[in-house]
Amino acid sequence: MSSEPTVDQLIQAGHARAIGDDPLDLLDAVLALTRDVSGRSDAAVDQAVRQAREAGYSWTVIGERLGVSRQAARQRYADRVAQTPPTVGLIRGRDLEAALAAALAAAEAGRLAEAGTEHILLGLLTDGVAAATLEQLGVSRDKIRDASHRLFSYPSEPSREGRIEFSAEAQAALAGAEQLATERAPSCAPVAVTTPQLLAVIATNPGSRARRVLNDLGVDVADIKRLLHCYINVPRTPFGRRPRRSRPGKKQTDRCSFCGHARSEERPLVTGPNVWICSECVEMCREILTQPTDAGM
Repeated sequence: MSSEPTVDQLIQAGHARAIGDDPLDLLDAVLALTRDVSGRSDAAVDQAVRQAREAGYSWTVIGERLGVSRQAARQRYADRVAQTPPTVGLIRGRDLEAALAAALAAAEAGRLAEAGTEHILLGLLTDGVAAATLEQLGVSRDKIRDASHRLFSYPSEPSREGRIEFSAEAQAALAGAEQLATERAPSCAPVAVTTPQLLAVIATNPGSRARRVLNDLGVDVADIKRLLHCYINVPRTPFGRRPRRSRPGKKQTDRCSFCGHARSEERPLVTGPNVWICSECVEMCREILTQPTDAGM
C-alpha cells in the first residue's frame, strides 16, 4: 500500500489542479483533493463497520477499535450502516453507460491517457435527463471543448499506449454518483445510477474540472440543482410524496408527486389517480421527450 501524500505533494497537486494563480484557486483545488480522499476514507470505514456488525460484533467491541464509547460508535454509524444496502448491487442506467462511453471516446479522440470530468461533461450530452438539462442551460459540446482548451493544458502527443481510463477525479465522481443514488433507493431494490446523479456530483464540486468549465461558460450551478431536483431529491415513498400527518378538520395541500411543490397560481397541478404533477415537471418531461435521438449511439 502506498504511503499517505505529504503536505508538499498535496500542495503541488493543488497547483496542478487550480484554475489560476490566485491563492483562493489553490484553496478550492486543495479542498477538492482532500474531500475526495476523506470521502473515500469515510465510505471505507462505513463498509468495515457494517461488515463487523454483520459478523455479530457488538457496538462495544467496535467502539473499542474506533477509540470511542459504545454509545458514540452507535450514534455515529448505526444510521449510516443501516442505509447501506446489504446485498443488492449497483446498476448503471443505459443513459449513464452511453455517457461514460462517449467520455472515453472524447479523451481518446484528444489522444489522452485519461478521461477527466470535463470529458464526462461532454459525455453527459449524449442522452437522458442530464443532456436535456445541459442543453436547456445553453451548454453544447463545442462550448465544452473550447472552454476545456482554454482552461487546461493537453499534451500534443499521446501520453501512453493502451486503454483509456478515467482519472482519479472522474472515478471519485462516479463513486459520489453511486452514493447519491444509494441514499435515495429502497434497501430492497437494486440501485440504479443514472446521468442526473453524475451531473449533480461533478457540477457541485467546486474544484472539479467540469465545474470549472461550467463556471467559464457562465452556467449557474443553482439552475442545475433546480432542474435536477425532481430526479435526485425524491423521498423514499410511493410517487415521491412525503407522508404527512393529517390534522382533524384540516385539509391537506395538494403537492407535486415528483418535486413536492404545493399547488399555486404560478405552479398549477395536473391531477391523476393519487398522483399530481406540476407545470414545471410537465415542461421538463416535454423537453426530454422532444430531444432528438441518435440511432447510432
